[in-house]
Amino acid sequence: MRAARTAMPDRSGMAQDKPRGRPGEKAAPHTNSTPAGANHHRNRRVCDRCGKPLPAHRRRFCSDLCRVRQQKAERIIEDADYAAGVKRLVRAQSKRAGADLVMFAMFAESVEYARARLQDAADQLIAQGYSYGDIGRVLGITRQGARQRFGRQHEVVTGPAGTGRAG
Repeated sequence: MRAARTAMPDRSGMAQDKPRGRPGEKAAPHTNSTPAGANHHRNRRVCDRCGKPLPAHRRRFCSDLCRVRQQKAERIIEDADYAAGVKRLVRAQSKRAGADLVMFAMFAESVEYARARLQDAADQLIAQGYSYGDIGRVLGITRQGARQRFGRQHEVVTGPAGTGRAG
């Protein structure tokens, strides 16, 4: 443990550094509390994203690319803690649903809503170029299982019978 130093006046009235701490404990030498490299850009303004010097007309970011990337990184609010909170809410709702038919119906409605949103999320991932294998891997199921669970049947649009034209 580091012994703190305090200025104590001696008999002459002048302040004197005297170690404060446990008796018999050696006082640690006084060191600068600023970590190494903290004053690297002390008098210069730097980009919040990359640390490069800012051009004169910029306040926070050196370029639009740095601005967009940092602002996108700052927008992320859903993380593992958020998912854990959602799981706690679902667990609590399932306990309440076991006590009352009305609550059971509300819980079933919540489950259907969540399944629809999960399907929407899978559709968005497929549209972005992820494969059913990628989706299955993160869910711990096979590619075929992911395709059966999230694959959509393509709607075939046909026109009136015998015309040979679509709608």
